[in-house]
Amino acid sequence: MPQSEYNNVRNLPLNDYGNGPFCKFRIPNGINEAGVYAVLVNNRLKYIGKCDNLSPRWNAGYGNISPRNCFVGGQSTNCRLNNLIMNAFKAKSNIDLYFYKTHNFSEVEADLTEQLNPEWNIQKSTGHSVPKHSTRKSRNMYQPLRDYLQQNVESIERLTYDEMEEILGFKLPNSAYQYRPWWANSGHSHSETWTGAGWRVTTVSLGKYVMFGRGEGKSA
Repeated sequence: MPQSEYNNVRNLPLNDYGNGPFCKFRIPNGINEAGVYAVLVNNRLKYIGKCDNLSPRWNAGYGNISPRNCFVGGQSTNCRLNNLIMNAFKAKSNIDLYFYKTHNFSEVEADLTEQLNPEWNIQKSTGHSVPKHSTRKSRNMYQPLRDYLQQNVESIERLTYDEMEEILGFKLPNSAYQYRPWWANSGHSHSETWTGAGWRVTTVSLGKYVMFGRGEGKSA
């Protein structure tokens, strides 16, 4: 509870996540690389972020909440993520941090966040939520692929990326080429394209092809 350590001469109120409580944790020092990171809890994606220096971002940011960040004008995201991670730990969950080194971290983060919509990336402190039309828009975008699968009488379908893009009429996003979680059968709106038609992704060869199977087949 570091709030009392701040010399609050301006009588600033606490931000939406400044009440705590917080915990302290560290990742290894010396990972001084730029890139995109992902937090998984019990193997489920929870958060995607970016940084220009991984170890300091986590050790001096998320892992050790400064008193100033508890108040309005501080980095409320640090407070929010620290508390969420602490609660996951107290629930005896398995917490994993994955890191992808890239200098195009802003582009990659924006692409992944838009496509995968991780639960912890919603900025509740702003009062904003994901627009109601976003799921509907994503589903409509991929409707031609859904129609194709619904009309397919086979039990297994192998589609190359070129074939899917020809069906859709547009190029798949970069994350569909680079990240296997984009093809997960749950957790994001576009997966309803195939699950809603009674299919599941069973195999992914990134940038090459995707295998679909009917019903409850083995997931990718």
